[in-house]
Amino acid sequence: TCWLPNPILGSAHLAPGTMTVPEVPAPEEAPAPIGAAQPKVDDEDQREGLLSAEEREENDDDHWGEDGSTEDDVATGIRRGRTETMAQFVNRQYQNIVHFFVEDWFLSAALGIITAILSIGVDVAIEYLLHLRLSMFTYLSDVSVYSGFCYWVLHIGVCVTFAALFCSLVSKQAVGSGIPEVKVIISGFALKNYLSLKTLVAKVIGLVFTLGGGLPVGKEGPFVHMGAIVASLLTKATTACRYNQFFSNEGREMEMLSSGCAVGIACTFSAPAGGVLYGIESTSKYFAVKNYWRSFFATTCSALVFRFAMAAIVPPHIGGTITAYYQTSFPNEVFLVEEIPLFILLGVMCGLAGALFIFVHRKIAMFMRTNRLFLAVFGKSPVAFTALIACLVAVVTYPGGIGKYLAGELTFRETLADFVANCTFTLSNETGIGCNSERISHWTGGDGSIHPLLTLTCYLIVYFFLVAQCISLHVPAGIFVPSFVMGACGGRIMGEALAMWFPDGIRGAAGPQIYPGLYAVVGAAAYTGAVTHSLSIAVIVCETTGQLCALLPVLIALMIANAICSFLQPSIYESIILLKNLPFLTDLPPSRISVHTLKVEKVMVRELYFISRHTTYKELRDLVIATPQLRSYPFVTDKESMCLLGSVSRRYLVYLLYNKLGHDPALHTDKRRSRTASELLSTIHSFRRQSSHATGLSTLATPSYLTDRNISGNTLLAHSPLHDAGVHHRALAPLLSRQTDPHLDLPPQSMVERATILASEVLIDDAAIDPAPFQLVNGTSLFKVHTLFSLLGLNHAYVTERGRLVGVVSLKELRETFANIYLRGALPIQRRSMARPAVGENGIA
Repeated sequence: TCWLPNPILGSAHLAPGTMTVPEVPAPEEAPAPIGAAQPKVDDEDQREGLLSAEEREENDDDHWGEDGSTEDDVATGIRRGRTETMAQFVNRQYQNIVHFFVEDWFLSAALGIITAILSIGVDVAIEYLLHLRLSMFTYLSDVSVYSGFCYWVLHIGVCVTFAALFCSLVSKQAVGSGIPEVKVIISGFALKNYLSLKTLVAKVIGLVFTLGGGLPVGKEGPFVHMGAIVASLLTKATTACRYNQFFSNEGREMEMLSSGCAVGIACTFSAPAGGVLYGIESTSKYFAVKNYWRSFFATTCSALVFRFAMAAIVPPHIGGTITAYYQTSFPNEVFLVEEIPLFILLGVMCGLAGALFIFVHRKIAMFMRTNRLFLAVFGKSPVAFTALIACLVAVVTYPGGIGKYLAGELTFRETLADFVANCTFTLSNETGIGCNSERISHWTGGDGSIHPLLTLTCYLIVYFFLVAQCISLHVPAGIFVPSFVMGACGGRIMGEALAMWFPDGIRGAAGPQIYPGLYAVVGAAAYTGAVTHSLSIAVIVCETTGQLCALLPVLIALMIANAICSFLQPSIYESIILLKNLPFLTDLPPSRISVHTLKVEKVMVRELYFISRHTTYKELRDLVIATPQLRSYPFVTDKESMCLLGSVSRRYLVYLLYNKLGHDPALHTDKRRSRTASELLSTIHSFRRQSSHATGLSTLATPSYLTDRNISGNTLLAHSPLHDAGVHHRALAPLLSRQTDPHLDLPPQSMVERATILASEVLIDDAAIDPAPFQLVNGTSLFKVHTLFSLLGLNHAYVTERGRLVGVVSLKELRETFANIYLRGALPIQRRSMARPAVGENGIA
């Protein structure tokens, strides 16, 4: 008869104290006869002796201190009738208060303040470079048209080339937005050097010169990345506090990363509430509500520092340019019921335009990766191509040429301020409705010779393709601000056209007028929400404009645009993840019937590597060497019945072979470039016990140490990792303590002895077997499989039928199945044979 654990939740049902060794009471601890009077004990140490074995074990496991002593909380003290002195009470409350402020408030405040300081420094440096460009261009243009043109091109070309070169030399991980990589990291996969200090330096310098040069990209993505790096560095800075249970919590790093992403958005738009929501939407699939307040507190501190610096630190002549607020002055009755179909139409157009933008960007990126001619010319020199595109952008935006049709001398901030203005470009002769002459000159070629609608249309078309190309360059670049500006341009075109057709308003002179700025705000929110697949844009819009009257039309257009684009294309961030082939399980698009009808048996791998009690050491050694990409192996009864008993980690099997056969270099190959969520969380704060002092062996000749975190096959933690100091009280204690046994340095073995050991059957310690790995039953839909893998951060799951192991499904199979889900739906993959060693849990190999 096969014992079958829970097929869905697996080891999630195991409590931390499930696997324990019962204590045998000592003779002096024998319980008194029933009915006997219990002696009155006044001494605290004697009262401790009256506790039962289960109570002492609970006390040891749950309240074990760093110095080997035990402490009880208030509830336990009341239950056991304990008393404490006033000094002990005050000391305990003092420690609680210190931990409360240091662990939660101080770290969150430090995250917000440091990121805000970085934001202020970057913004000031960018504005100085842009001011230098405009002033020098104006001066040289007065001297000679050609000198002005040469300087305009050289300024953009030199600044952007320097940014690309700096990122290429210091840290290539600083290139791009950063949000896709942070999204992958938060989902549980470790990407090398993406959260390092040198990446932060390269991101800051590269962003300053990229935006200071005038390249049409945004800064919100790099700021999200910078916020995540600051959060990661702060987490590493708390190493000295790792004795505390709070800092050793493996989920704390992910909470800090999520807060860092929210702070990055808050610094970009001065939107504390919208920043938290957008940071969660753009980087996390699932978010714990209890962590909301940390993110809000961090963003509030960031906003306070930002606003204080605006008034006290930043020079007055640029203080108004780096603010993210675009104050509007719409009346409360800013729209009519008759305009709601127009907002719906604007949402439909923004959704289609957002899907087209993602498609164009993907085609451009694929061309740069696959075209032979392009690779022959620029394949090994992305800096040269970046410099070429920068010069092309400079030529297109030159104010004396094509740029006069595009308002080329304006930055995104100035352009957006014009778009959301509460006036019209076309009704300039009517008092109170038309914009002032300075603002109108931006969109009429300076001399009024060009119609504003022509300028706005050219601006939208040209920047649509320029932005799609520029965010693919070898520089830090964001997509949020360019999308916001392009959406506002499209909405402004619609609003100006309506103002021309209805100069007195839809209801006539007696009714309210048409406000083109309102349509710009709605278009900005709808288009940005379509491109990024987020709904928190509505909150950001309300915070940046300072008004709530536009909330209803913004929500209407935003939801429609988001629904249309999400049905047609993935978000821009997930599209970049797919282009870079990062280890990430994409979100499912809405209304795909195939994910419900296709079952797991159609995509699982049936040819498996497994071990049993009858496996010999030779078979085990060959198996471990042949499958370096696997991190755990199913443990079955035998080859005939294939009843799944559990899972055994590769780390333990390597230790077992080392214990029997000595050091073997062939066992220490590792081809994996990243780790899954459970593996990452289970090794964040693992023991650093590999030292020659402990074992008398060099680290080169010793396998990695086992802990109660990594011995369970790296699915979910079957053993609590929070009380390592009391590990000798656990069932794993004998196994873990044998690693420090000096007798592990085996004497030389003869050929006969080695052959005898290789031919014998393996002896696997039962404590090293994860008895409940994640399992799915035959017939489980891919929708449920996707939900479990996304929610629990799984790398693989075994498929069973009445307890019999029939296959395994991993991230790689799911990613291949969902590769063309937007075009063709979920498709079963081709069967793999045993000739390919990469089967099983190799979803990220």
